[in-house]
Amino acid sequence: MKLCGCELNHQISALARDVLGELSALVRGSAHERAHGGWPYQWMFSLGLIIGGGTAQIQKNSIGERGLGLPREPKAA
Repeated sequence: MKLCGCELNHQISALARDVLGELSALVRGSAHERAHGGWPYQWMFSLGLIIGGGTAQIQKNSIGERGLGLPREPKAA
């Protein structure tokens, strides 16, 4: 859930930033801000959540090994 949820949240906030265009970069309190300046913050925060739980490749390895019972990756010598 974390892997899919974080990726989806990041993509949605990136889409909102793209749709708003240059207005998405305005900070809270600006005269022309949209959505209280929250989309750039949400986009940056979602990057931290993605990295904080381990990268996507590490999470996919964990799902494969623990959830699917696949063999572990060989360790480097």
